[in-house]
Amino acid sequence: MLQEIYINNFILIDELRLEFDKGLNVLTGETGAGKSIIIDALGLIMGERVRNDLLKDDSRKAVVEAVFSLESEELKAMLKENGFMEEEDESLIITREMYPQGRSVARINGHTVNITFLRKIAPWLVDMHLQHDHLTMLRPEKYLTYIDSFVPEAKDLRARIKEVYKEYRRQIKELEEIKQEEKDRAQKLDFLAFQINEIKKADLKPGEEEELNELAEKMRNAHMLARAADQVLKLVYSDENSSSAYDNIASAVAILQGSKKDAFLEGLCRRLEDVYYSLQEIAEELSRYRDSLDFEPGLVDEVEARLYEIGKLKKKYGGSVAEILAFLDRAEKEWERLSRAEERQEDLLQSIALVEKEYLALADELTRIRQKGAQLLEEKVNKELKELNMPYIKFAVVLEKGEEFSADGLDKAEFMFSPNPGEEMKPLSRIASGGEISRFILALKKALAEAYEVPTLIFDEIDVGVGGTALTAMAKKLAELSRSHQVILVTHSPQIASYAHKHYLIEKEVQNGQTFTRVKKLDYAGRIKELARMLGGENYSEITLKHAGEMLDRAILEA
Repeated sequence: MLQEIYINNFILIDELRLEFDKGLNVLTGETGAGKSIIIDALGLIMGERVRNDLLKDDSRKAVVEAVFSLESEELKAMLKENGFMEEEDESLIITREMYPQGRSVARINGHTVNITFLRKIAPWLVDMHLQHDHLTMLRPEKYLTYIDSFVPEAKDLRARIKEVYKEYRRQIKELEEIKQEEKDRAQKLDFLAFQINEIKKADLKPGEEEELNELAEKMRNAHMLARAADQVLKLVYSDENSSSAYDNIASAVAILQGSKKDAFLEGLCRRLEDVYYSLQEIAEELSRYRDSLDFEPGLVDEVEARLYEIGKLKKKYGGSVAEILAFLDRAEKEWERLSRAEERQEDLLQSIALVEKEYLALADELTRIRQKGAQLLEEKVNKELKELNMPYIKFAVVLEKGEEFSADGLDKAEFMFSPNPGEEMKPLSRIASGGEISRFILALKKALAEAYEVPTLIFDEIDVGVGGTALTAMAKKLAELSRSHQVILVTHSPQIASYAHKHYLIEKEVQNGQTFTRVKKLDYAGRIKELARMLGGENYSEITLKHAGEMLDRAILEA
């Protein structure tokens, strides 16, 4: 449920905070006062695009923020899974910030999100019906969803059909690809075989290139490295012309071994003995290293040739030995796939036949369930239409089974109506009267409201084109709807406004040459005055005022 909305620097609104309750929340005011601005702000919360003309003061950002209490456990789970809610959270705060440069930011509980995610969660929060929105609501592709909402078992069945259809399309696509590449298959197999053979013949090893480069570098510097190793070996271990470090340490150890009665010298002797043995090990390692630099004749050419061979393969198959080997793995798998294409084609044909059989069985079951849902929807909508003072309109749901597979099954739905007794049933999309459209939309939403769990319903001037007793019936129907759902609506109808549980007056003021929209919550006396204005204009009479009071009292009693 929508608890609160905060608006700052948005179109005609400088700053505004509105709190909504359960039941019927009504916004009224003169034409152009800014009632629909609040609906526009809610649209942004639901993920609508930002326009360039939304900032009242284009030197600072605009902010729209809404607070919702969450009633859907499924939505809570999704928000927690995406890191937007903690376990203890019960509220959802959605914020849209719009900047003068055209940039906008959306946040959920302080976390930045993209607009796509806002649109994804919107159906769990509000159902918005804007002026001329019937063009969206009455699109035939939505009809099956409406029907399915009346039969809970359709949800799981529809999900299963969607998965089976997805697998069916995948296999069909694979089969088509096999058929398309059939002409070039032999040529592709020959080329893959050449590539595989060329790489395998090279017998590449992981890390080989790095080792070869290191060896080549060592060979290029072998003379310098051997000379350095020999010089160090003489200094550390043996030199014909002077004493080495090893000789000097050996002499020191010999001296100290005769002084073992002194604790300090005895300890020093043991440490020097460790150095003595370490120098022996170092000398042995240096000797082996120096000897390793004596390479066999022709080895340099062999290494360079091997590096050249690897370089040629890199130009063809990847930037490293690892990438070449990865290419080899892919090529072998592709060769295997192409060589088994005919066998795979036969397997696919058999598999597709089985998937088709499974799909048709599920589709038949879904059709059977939908027939029950279609009947329930038809009965409920006709009941609502009668209560909306449209007793002669006949509404029917026509469910036909097609042959083309889809993710929603085989069914095609059409909503039909007859506006007058004796007239043939026609597609609902051909309704001409605006008043009929408004009442039918309300009847449909009232019927659907019992089947889906959208806590907040928003209507922007749904009463347009409706008058007389039909308007009174619509007002009662909206009041009835508000007993199970939060309803927020903009209206010019005093009949509808009289049933409000919370009534806001939207006014436009001009101060210092600037226009502002102000909102005022009306008490009982304020509501009577506003209803009188809606009935008789700004210069209403005492009789009109009395009529407004009677209208409000009657609505309060009926509510």
